[in-house]
Amino acid sequence: MATDVKTLRFRRELRREIDRIARRTRRSFSEVTQDLLEEALKMRKCPGIYFHDEPAGREAKISGTGLGVWEVISVYQSGSKSAKKLKKHFHWLSEAQLKAALTYYNAWPEEIDDLVEDNQSAALEVPEA
Repeated sequence: MATDVKTLRFRRELRREIDRIARRTRRSFSEVTQDLLEEALKMRKCPGIYFHDEPAGREAKISGTGLGVWEVISVYQSGSKSAKKLKKHFHWLSEAQLKAALTYYNAWPEEIDDLVEDNQSAALEVPEA
């Protein structure tokens, strides 16, 4: 992927924290910084979304829950994309939480569709007891 070069000045504490994450994850300072900026921009575009480390990597989650956006969208897709059915299935979630998931999905559908597909495939591979 082509990248543009831009010089940034970091506050000392911010630089230390990014260095710490880079060491811990065995990634470059640049890669970590790009990921952090991308997540920040996504959260700004989709209030009510945060990111969390999962075994397969960072994942978009719905604030106030442990639910991944993909989990809500999986139900949404299986219910003929009905907001009414989605609300019935996730009756404990607020309208704002459901809207956050749908907004995120509309902005980054490929990311979420891939996670839905990966998790459905993994579920099919689990042997029955």
